[in-house]
Amino acid sequence: MNLERAGVPTALVCSDEFAPLARAESRARGMGGQPLVVITHPLADNRPDEVARKAAAIVDELVSVLTEPAEMLAERYRNRFLKLAERRLEGAAVCTDEVCIVEVDRGLQRR
Repeated sequence: MNLERAGVPTALVCSDEFAPLARAESRARGMGGQPLVVITHPLADNRPDEVARKAAAIVDELVSVLTEPAEMLAERYRNRFLKLAERRLEGAAVCTDEVCIVEVDRGLQRR
């Protein structure tokens, strides 16, 4: 994020499993429009041909993120992967898929 703030184009690549967490973190750090380039999960134990296929699927997006104006990118990416990110930012939340567990008055409340 320091490079991006300094005007150096960057691309954050993460698996789709972690995209909501990455969005929550970028919003918490004041960079809610940070481009997230998402690769299909899982990555561990992929054969070389699977890795090549997954990488080929995101090349065009990576080039776009590294070459287009930051303002255009922020507008395009700002609303991606928000569903869980918004609930996670509400505070003390642990989110998995569509469920968040939030600490409320020493108890737990499921949302």
